[in-house]
Amino acid sequence: MNNYLKLVISLLCWSYAAVCVASPIPANLGLLLMPSPKKMQMTQQQLILPENVQVFMTGFDEQRQSLQFSRLQSALAQSQSLRSTILLKSALPDTSFLQIVVASNSRTKAHHLIPQFSEDESYTLDIGAHGIHIQANTVFGAQHAVSSLMQLLASAQSGGLPYLRIEDEPRFAWRGLLIDSVRHFISVETIKRQLDGMAAAKLNVLHWHLTDDQGWRVESKAYPRLTELASDGQYYTQQQIKDVVAYGALHGIRVVPEFGMPGHASAIAVAYPQLMSEEKQYQMQRHWGVFKPLLDVSKVQVYEFIETLLAEMTSLFPDQYVHIGGDEVDPQQWLANSNIQALMKTENLNNGHDVQAYFNQRVQAILHRQQRIMMGWDEVYHPDLPKDIVVQSWRGHDSLNTVARNGYQGILSTGFYIDQPQYTDFHYRNDPLEQSEPLEQSLELSAAYTFTIDRLKGSDVNGELLMMGGDSTRQVLIKLNDQHHKVAQLQKRYTLDGKQYWLVTLDSWMGPLEFEFAPAQGKSSVLIGNSRYPLALKENLNPSPVSMPEPLTLTQQQRILGAEATIWSELVSDDNLDLRIWPRLFAIAERLWSPQAIKNIENMYHRLDAMDDYGAKVVGLAHQQQHVKGLSYLLNPTLTDAEHQRSLSFLVALSSRLEPAHYYTRHHIKYLQNKYHQRAPLNALVDFLPVESRAVRQLQAAFTRYLSGKTDALQQVEKGTFKLQAQLLAGQQVLVNNTNLEHLQPLLKQQLELNVLTLGVIDSCRRQVIHSPQEQAQVAQQLRSLQNLRSELVLAAVEPVRRLYLNCQNK
Repeated sequence: MNNYLKLVISLLCWSYAAVCVASPIPANLGLLLMPSPKKMQMTQQQLILPENVQVFMTGFDEQRQSLQFSRLQSALAQSQSLRSTILLKSALPDTSFLQIVVASNSRTKAHHLIPQFSEDESYTLDIGAHGIHIQANTVFGAQHAVSSLMQLLASAQSGGLPYLRIEDEPRFAWRGLLIDSVRHFISVETIKRQLDGMAAAKLNVLHWHLTDDQGWRVESKAYPRLTELASDGQYYTQQQIKDVVAYGALHGIRVVPEFGMPGHASAIAVAYPQLMSEEKQYQMQRHWGVFKPLLDVSKVQVYEFIETLLAEMTSLFPDQYVHIGGDEVDPQQWLANSNIQALMKTENLNNGHDVQAYFNQRVQAILHRQQRIMMGWDEVYHPDLPKDIVVQSWRGHDSLNTVARNGYQGILSTGFYIDQPQYTDFHYRNDPLEQSEPLEQSLELSAAYTFTIDRLKGSDVNGELLMMGGDSTRQVLIKLNDQHHKVAQLQKRYTLDGKQYWLVTLDSWMGPLEFEFAPAQGKSSVLIGNSRYPLALKENLNPSPVSMPEPLTLTQQQRILGAEATIWSELVSDDNLDLRIWPRLFAIAERLWSPQAIKNIENMYHRLDAMDDYGAKVVGLAHQQQHVKGLSYLLNPTLTDAEHQRSLSFLVALSSRLEPAHYYTRHHIKYLQNKYHQRAPLNALVDFLPVESRAVRQLQAAFTRYLSGKTDALQQVEKGTFKLQAQLLAGQQVLVNNTNLEHLQPLLKQQLELNVLTLGVIDSCRRQVIHSPQEQAQVAQQLRSLQNLRSELVLAAVEPVRRLYLNCQNK
């Protein structure tokens, strides 16, 4: 990292310290490992490393051995405590300080080893008087052990490593990341960097989304028009594909390609319109969304195209799984095609879903002949398909569990859509094997409501809210659209403007939901992440019967192979991809690797903060640099170095309590502004902000400690807020001097107003001043008015301050 970036990152850390209060470290925190091991024993003794560490490895080919040396050296170089600086290869295990041993009978000695599904990834790691010893049955397990050792080395304290024994293996065999290279093309360099991060987080599948409506991104020599006419010249050559696959394999990561069919096929339509259900001339699709072109399932040429193409692609991608997409099929073109109508009569196909199942059966047979297993999104599921397919669920646990109950294998992506800004704890609570809170059967229905969440784009979300029991014992059930009822968490009741409001939380496919409603006709709303949506609530005199999800049997649970996080690239480019993925992906990786019982949120965030720096400094991820470079990009290039530094410091302070609008709020706003397309620039402040403000999270933690009785928790918040206010007032000329920033002046005004309100709330809480109902409503409304659903930027500190105020006023 150059000196300039070091300076800027130090500014970021200084700014956070100025406005936040660090959370206390739990006494039983343990080591800064992520994912957490399955089993670990540790003592108080320490192993002091020598200056030169002799390393013995066996079971590795030369290339893999070189990679592990490089990784360990990177971790050692970042350690602030260890005096070891050099790794030396040793010819004998008896003279080596660090031994990494892969079982002698392992099949994984092959030089060009390609990882397969369900490899043995277990390992043991021992640190004691004898030195450091790693044992694994495969190189993949050994590499995971090296990942754990790297984290121990980089975070070592007091000059040594603790004596410990780790016995570890993953909970799920399928732990992946989907990268969309279509909407915005992602460079090979960036892809490889994500593979470095995935290896550090013990993930093992790169799902590479290579084709869609907006482009075809992989070279085909059999069908060259795909890239000649439908790629804008942005595609991966076959040699680049082989290079990425080999790089992934070297890091223990399988590469599963996705070729979308029969829908999401506009790029195919541009290159080969004769294959489409409506044969005409097509233009490149620049907008985001769902479009009409579908492959003609009645044409022999379509299946010849697919067979030839997939034979070529499987020569590039050796993994046994091939993803065919299959989502969001609009059957309009099929139902208007006379040949397909005739096919439907002949094959007794009743609707578009049956037509898609017919198509998928033929594609599955093609893949079977090529010794591949077919994958697809929820929509490919159909009882007529063979049970050896894998269904990837974006529709939620209800859909995934239905697949598993009916004998099919599946993986989860709902709740792991990291292209949506969401809080990390939401992803961390999400689990492929969801454990729903049980309904208390003795409670009777006391009130029922229907509700509508008015989204900015697309269909409204409709639902039902049932209140069970009375004041002493109560459960709240919420049903969204056509899903099952789920038990929600009743967080708080408070009085505002003479009405009693309820706060109820529930995790959903949209993100974490916080319903705030007054049954007595008060203003109701729902917070999706950090974005507040209007909620229309009315009494329901005829509620539907309660429908709770049935738990899966052990056999059914075993059909859920794992999960994949997804980074769709409508609002992502090479310039901010890492910023959207990291460090959140470490927490998702822990959910898929570590025991289900490991779920402490405070502990997770403490370790995630360490992973933030570890990923940047040791692994080489670019999320911190992308944040810094993005802020610098917004500044006038003619500024002197001193002016640039002052301006950057101001921007860091201004943005410290800001977040991108969560859920798909940004997408919907851009759609309404006609900026939801491939050519819309991604160069605003919001594009370079972390998904989650550490400053706001620590602010919330301080308020929580205050409400639990730690009365001094407000003092540093107050001090930091005064300091932030002074910094913003002193530097507000920056917005005038930089034309790219002038539009942020209303936001600065809101931030200054929020700081004043924050100090007033702290003062009233400390002095235990209870305001009149009218004053309470006024303060609450002043705070709420600082958030705007139609803004891509959210002043995320508003909600913690407002919640503190309401808690203090309702003691």
